[in-house]
Amino acid sequence: MVAPAAEKRLIGQGREAEVFLLPSDRILKLLRAEGTTERLAFEVAALEAARFAGVRVPQVYEQVIIDGRPGIVMERVNGPDLLSAIGRQPWLVWRFGRLTGAVHAQINGVHAPTSLPRVVDVIHNALARIGRREPSIRLEWVERILARLPDGDALCHGDFHPGQLVYAGGEAAVLDWTGAKRGDALFDYARTRVVLGMGELPPGAPPHLRLLAAVGRRLLLTAYTRSYERHATEPVDYGRMRDWEIANLALRLSDNIPGERAYLLRRWRTLEALN
Repeated sequence: MVAPAAEKRLIGQGREAEVFLLPSDRILKLLRAEGTTERLAFEVAALEAARFAGVRVPQVYEQVIIDGRPGIVMERVNGPDLLSAIGRQPWLVWRFGRLTGAVHAQINGVHAPTSLPRVVDVIHNALARIGRREPSIRLEWVERILARLPDGDALCHGDFHPGQLVYAGGEAAVLDWTGAKRGDALFDYARTRVVLGMGELPPGAPPHLRLLAAVGRRLLLTAYTRSYERHATEPVDYGRMRDWEIANLALRLSDNIPGERAYLLRRWRTLEALN
């Protein structure tokens, strides 16, 4: 039984959902859009598959619909996310980068439920969305790349980075499985590498802070990369990973996240010139 509206306290929100704390010390994740129960079913399926394979994830208690909005009630995992922890204790960036890589490799070693969306289908749909908005993007180039990439059956988180890891009870729990998919593990690896390569300070930030942020980001990416590849179930095919990076740049562009377009297009032009 979910608490009445007056007893729910908003503790977080994103583009797609709001997160409430319930009196029972459980969490209610409520999607903003109506009629999207299928998406929550994907998230629950991914959580259960990850849990069964030994990945630490919040336990799901029930699925609900409140005012037409689908939601899930789940365990509250107390602790700092790794991105915030790095911000407070930057000397731990290498340690937490390695932890991020190890956990991600564990996730990608899991066989995904067949009910999850296929990565290639998600990217094809994304290309259709950005065709009108980004006329300079060579969509046929991405289509040719997708045609040579494998489908795969790995569990892909879809938005994995240190901010999705909460350190609690001596281990890291993985949050926010809204974008879970089924596909090639290197799709998920390439996506995280794209995400970790982004992130810039606001205009006007002092030069020394920009330098420190750039160094920290490189250390995080290096630690993550080395750890992921050491723990991966098979050696990384770098050519295939670069192909997935191109596909992920297109997918990220389709998300139309403020502040990211300039970086994504610069990275796109660099890879385009090399191919």
